[in-house]
Amino acid sequence: MEHKQTIAIEIGLQTHVLRTCPIHHSIFCDDDVDPSGAFALAVELVRQHTPYVEEFHDDAHALTDLLSDTIGTAPLSCPHCANLAQPNTGRSVGADLSVV
Repeated sequence: MEHKQTIAIEIGLQTHVLRTCPIHHSIFCDDDVDPSGAFALAVELVRQHTPYVEEFHDDAHALTDLLSDTIGTAPLSCPHCANLAQPNTGRSVGADLSVV
């Protein structure tokens, strides 16, 4: 996984927009959480020149675009738990993001 995407995932996890399944350690999107806090944090980290986000070279737009894409492509529930609860239909529940 690219380091920039790891930063976006960690911002999502910190703001609870993304969650980690306690059983499978897969990341999924918590649709009940307003993502605006994640975007506000991302912009503030860039504006404050936080070393953690220095790879984005003061480009808050690049970080928020990546964060939006990361949140948008995350499944709405743990794909492994969903597969256990439903019979195998051969369809994917969503992207398989895992905590490294």
